[in-house]
Amino acid sequence: MDTDQSLSKQIDGCYTRMLRMALDVNWKQHLTNKEVYGTLPRATMKIQERRMRLAGHLKRHPELTASSLLLWEPKHGARTRGRPALTYVDNLRKDTGLSDTREIAGLMADRLLWRRHINARTLKPP
Repeated sequence: MDTDQSLSKQIDGCYTRMLRMALDVNWKQHLTNKEVYGTLPRATMKIQERRMRLAGHLKRHPELTASSLLLWEPKHGARTRGRPALTYVDNLRKDTGLSDTREIAGLMADRLLWRRHINARTLKPP
């Protein structure tokens, strides 16, 4: 299991425990997580949605410095030894399911298409 998956499991687990406390659900009631969540999305899905929305917002505003840096990847040098660090671009690739940054940028340019793509990727039942 990679670190991103283990971090996602930790975040979702913590959110589930807090939700059970907030709803005053005791372990003796034997409620499944689906019953506890109801129509609420998992915390990691909400994080993924907001990360994608922010990326689209930044890409559509060229006057912001972050717009030009959003999909930037170094073209020279080499990564250090060991497991490569997960970058923001890597996260966007994983979130969108697209591997080409030009394709991601093209999708981000059209707000309605980007919004549909976000909703299709993140509106899943827990």
